[in-house]
Amino acid sequence: MGTVGKESTLQSILGVTRNIKTFTEIIAKGETTETWGGFKQLVDDGLVSGLYPVGSQLIDKWAKAAGTEYDCPWDIVHHHQNGDVELNWHYAYPDGVPFDEPEAIYYAGDEGLPAGTYYITIGSGYGTGWVANAAIYFTLTSDMAAGDQLVINCGTDAAVNPGNGRTWNVYAKGSTTSKQSGTTATSGTGTSLGTIGNTNAHKTNGQLNAISCVVYGSGRWKTSAVRQWLNSGAAAGAWWSAQTPWDRPPSVASTMRGFLAGCSQDFLDILEPVDVVTALNTQGDFATDTETTQDKIYLPCMDNWYINPQYAGEGAEWDYYKALAQEASLTGKFAQGGTYEILKHFNIADHTSSVTVWLRSCYRGNASFAWSVYGSGFVGSNYAYYALRGCPACKIKKITQS
Repeated sequence: MGTVGKESTLQSILGVTRNIKTFTEIIAKGETTETWGGFKQLVDDGLVSGLYPVGSQLIDKWAKAAGTEYDCPWDIVHHHQNGDVELNWHYAYPDGVPFDEPEAIYYAGDEGLPAGTYYITIGSGYGTGWVANAAIYFTLTSDMAAGDQLVINCGTDAAVNPGNGRTWNVYAKGSTTSKQSGTTATSGTGTSLGTIGNTNAHKTNGQLNAISCVVYGSGRWKTSAVRQWLNSGAAAGAWWSAQTPWDRPPSVASTMRGFLAGCSQDFLDILEPVDVVTALNTQGDFATDTETTQDKIYLPCMDNWYINPQYAGEGAEWDYYKALAQEASLTGKFAQGGTYEILKHFNIADHTSSVTVWLRSCYRGNASFAWSVYGSGFVGSNYAYYALRGCPACKIKKITQS
């Protein structure tokens, strides 16, 4: 791991005046060692904020795959009063990862579903393709086993009529091997499986999924594919598993290894799971506004990047991004729907290509959106199925001395 100072544009605001020479002098004095373990010791000793102020960077290596390695600057973005330190990638990871893949419309319960003709009634209109009171018919030529998923190809477009000759497949939960397939119809004679979107296009109904998640995937951080990828060091094909009865594997699950597989062992040795709070959408059947996950690596929330949130309380407002807002001459926070040159993030592969990056905050009025910052610097939301980049973050916790 190496160390450098943050860009000069923020130095006067953040008070960062150290540079590589000064950090080298600190190391030579034995006040720390140029390792993650040495940095962690400074955190535990309560010395880190004086030596590494907000805006400093810690440089490590991150490998996309064997033979493809990048210099990886971690920005020190926030010092908590309890001594914990927040780190955030300065650049975005090189390849896109969907927040969540379009999901199955139905899953078979414990007893499976016998061969035969069935239909699903649409309860709530969604887009122009999902018309209230219309029906989706399909015929199984063989039984669905317990837990099997029925997936209709809706073309990631709510303008598509799901009952009008759309291809469907049956898969074992989370599998990519089709057991049987066919096409849907808008009419026929069969057995009802119930009403999808019975009261709301964003709510599940028994074994039927939310309509919006069928078309575009889910914006829920806890069950997201990107969360699984960030917190796994497993090989390609081994880091993803279905988190809900309808969850489907993203295509990158078979081609990309887990994010942690690219991190140095020195870094992994000091990394531990921390509580991560994320708001839930307001359209589902959730009993609370937020839920807490245990993550080693996470994506920033709107609060973290000093963006006016839909739900305040997902995380701390990082001083680094407060300084960016001040540098942009804002009197308050970055606004939803605003465009800010200073919020642009760039691909770690070349440092010059501005890319759209996911935040973990869901768009609360829709089950299938999550917030993001576009390559233009625009603050907006995106469909969950989009394969976007992100800037991973972590918290190095201070161990209380006994």
